[in-house]
Amino acid sequence: MTARLARLVPVARTVAWPALLAGATACVAVIVLASLGDSPRGRWPGLGALALCAGAAFLLDDPAGSTVGATPRSLARRRMLRVALALPLLCVVWAGSLWYATAAHDAWFGPDTRAALSVQFAAMLALTLAASATALRVMPDEHGGWTGVVVLFTLLGAVYWLPERWTLLAVAGDGAWGAVQQRWAALLALAVCALVWASRDPAARRRGRGGSE
Repeated sequence: MTARLARLVPVARTVAWPALLAGATACVAVIVLASLGDSPRGRWPGLGALALCAGAAFLLDDPAGSTVGATPRSLARRRMLRVALALPLLCVVWAGSLWYATAAHDAWFGPDTRAALSVQFAAMLALTLAASATALRVMPDEHGGWTGVVVLFTLLGAVYWLPERWTLLAVAGDGAWGAVQQRWAALLALAVCALVWASRDPAARRRGRGGSE
């Protein structure tokens, strides 16, 4: 166990903690400020989730990527470790923010919507990481985090500007609530698949091609 923890230390040092903490702070601020408004869309806890995911967009950016690329540890495993290190912070901040946003007696999204809203957060996070991972696969020497941020802002535009028949935002009790949750669940599944695809080990792929030649 001690040896495993010791192996996590070098990985933890490369995680973009300042970006994660900034996203966590922005999430709390957005949730608190949104609770003061009157618009149901403005009180959507997903706005806080977007801020939290913006900080997580830089999670896969690895300054040591060029030096660890030749190690036996696969790309997918290295990324899984980075995500695992950040998840406790992300989940604690989200849980606290979600409780605050849904506990008030006049909240547009009540306690019964927490599970559905958490699926929305998971979909945003998976989409962000998938976009970052894809960017790093195409441009391995670049920073993929900014791609994740751009995708998040694109998602924000989609949430507010999609036609009603394809909307991603509804208040609990609306007729579209069930369909909206199905869309978020589908988005989560697609994003996870994209993240897994983008995290395939390039070295293994090159070895496979070499063996076929």
